[in-house]
Amino acid sequence: MLFKLYLDESGTPTLGGYNPSFPYFILSGFIVNGERAEKLKTRADQVKFKYWGRTNVVFHSREIGRRENDFSILKDPDVERKFHKDLSQFLIGSSGRSIIATVDKRKAVKLGWKERDIYRNTSSEILKFFIEYLYSRNDNGQIIIESAGTERDVLFYKEYINFLSHGVVALGLDHRKTKHILTSISFVSKNNQDIEAQVADLLAYPAGYKCL
Repeated sequence: MLFKLYLDESGTPTLGGYNPSFPYFILSGFIVNGERAEKLKTRADQVKFKYWGRTNVVFHSREIGRRENDFSILKDPDVERKFHKDLSQFLIGSSGRSIIATVDKRKAVKLGWKERDIYRNTSSEILKFFIEYLYSRNDNGQIIIESAGTERDVLFYKEYINFLSHGVVALGLDHRKTKHILTSISFVSKNNQDIEAQVADLLAYPAGYKCL
């Protein structure tokens, strides 16, 4: 069976001048069975059409939390209550799995980490978990990640290649088995509007507050 991992991030790995009230960088992943992708999109479109009369609305957790742009309708308490109920039911019914790697930038500074260390380490942890998940099920998977700029895309790709080249020793996987498990990686723009990436974003924002 093929599983797809969609990745999005919340916050930035910048260590200088970050918001002390939310000092986290979060790399969020959503794993979904490739066969269920169309059903997931259909259900999301139903929620969007119910509140906006159209489906080209992007679920963005920060805008939802701040009631901005399309989500200014949530300033009405009754609409907000109903929307959050529908959104929660949509997420619960998604039949997906989430992987979330969070870095407290205050601790990263004390450890002497640089920005690239934050992104490299979160990328490595996410990839390792996904490989372990696929290996435990005897399945394979693909990765779809929203492009975050040249430097961060290259760092993520290097971690991906590192696993393909060396395998995962802790799992007894050599590079041949790992290449069989991870079949491809794609970098997409926000304009792709994959609902799975939107779900990853929805899960990232509250994860930071869970840390707080």
